Amino acid sequence: MKTKVLWVEDSARLELRNLTGPIYISGEYDMNLAEDATTAVRYLLTKEYDAVILDMRLPPGIDDYWVKIYRDKGEDKADARLGLELADWLLNGRTDFPSKPPIWIKPYHVGVFTVENDPTLHTKLEYLKIKVFEHKVAGLLDTILVAIINRIKAQKPESKNGM
Repeated sequence: MKTKVLWVEDSARLELRNLTGPIYISGEYDMNLAEDATTAVRYLLTKEYDAVILDMRLPPGIDDYWVKIYRDKGEDKADARLGLELADWLLNGRTDFPSKPPIWIKPYHVGVFTVENDPTLHTKLEYLKIKVFEHKVAGLLDTILVAIINRIKAQKPESKNGM
């Protein structure tokens, strides 16, 4: 059975060829790409994933909820950190969101792949119990997404009883 992956990345089209090549070539993954928060939520509410890889800097998409957060934070992807807002909804079930997060998602399903690497982000990820983090820097191997997926999968409990 293929590993189901959702990569939430605003510049996925630019990075698609280099970083997803090893994923598609291997034939081991069923990957969906979401380039904004609205699309990510749509995928997360309709399909269960083995690994969800989040960027912190995302545009809102068309959903009014995400547009409002984006505007409230100054309409800048770096300041809005919609990826972090998305993780907070998924793992804490924010009550102000129009729908409940999917029941299947746990911190061990989620990893972060972002250009941001400041202590406040790491503190927030620790609070959310997200342990897989990869800082985007120049010169990363083309197999970095495969490595992130494998790190996410490695932390999954062995049985459903451990959830």
